[in-house]
Amino acid sequence: MLKAVFSRQKQSQSQGFKEYYSEWFTALKNNLLPLLRRSISGDSPTILSTHVEMLHQHFQSYYHALDAAITSDPTQLLSQPWRHPLEIPLLWLGDLHPSIFTNLARSFLHQQQDQEDDDDDDQDQHHHHHHDDDNHSLADQIDRVSSSSSSLNLHRPWQVALAWRNPPESLLLRMDEIECGLRVIVPTLSDRLARAEAGFVHRVVGDWFQCRESKGAAKVAVGEDVRAHMDEVVSVFLCANRVRRSVLVDIISAATVYQAALFLEGLAQFLIGFKDHDLLTSAQH
Repeated sequence: MLKAVFSRQKQSQSQGFKEYYSEWFTALKNNLLPLLRRSISGDSPTILSTHVEMLHQHFQSYYHALDAAITSDPTQLLSQPWRHPLEIPLLWLGDLHPSIFTNLARSFLHQQQDQEDDDDDDQDQHHHHHHDDDNHSLADQIDRVSSSSSSLNLHRPWQVALAWRNPPESLLLRMDEIECGLRVIVPTLSDRLARAEAGFVHRVVGDWFQCRESKGAAKVAVGEDVRAHMDEVVSVFLCANRVRRSVLVDIISAATVYQAALFLEGLAQFLIGFKDHDLLTSAQH
């Protein structure tokens, strides 16, 4: 009975989105990320800005496609064959938890703060060697930042190497606002889905019990309960996708083009890393 209720060509639709994700991921890994990296190492802010926007829109297009998939067949989110097993704990309401985006941005901020602390320690320890050279040149600053972090490429322009150093107060305040919003909306949506699931269990059992002597009446009653529940599930998941899209927009809008480039590069690397066979193999041992 329930099998008939859920029959929305879900097998072909799920396969269709799996194929879409495979193509999306391949474009991310083989085309857009290499383009971004080349422009990061180049000397044209205009080209870099173009490639930053291309990669940003690639993520936005994925969430719009996920919206369409959810709307056409919400059940496919219950099983996502396109996911790597190690990605599952990172998911919230059908896709990456939006806090992953903010945590990544915070990691850049904290990394630069750690580097500044290390620089201060080095200056204290070797002050007697540099008492006549208190004002370091920009080239010296770049060299210290680059050498103190393996994540920074020595061949990249200084604007990139120092992109997250000494961030403006406006960026820090915006990050606080984004995280504050997530602390409200995430539990709200999670509670909404939990209430929907609890209500569905209560209704579907009660409606089936009352109509259990009539197969046709039970099918109609349970079918109505399932459809109502799926409508609420779809609504919640669409809200979650809007949150993810909004967080990406907010972070990139608050960042400079160099900060946004490194952030998107890191996000792409993060996703690609979870498809790494060696990572899965090491996790199993």
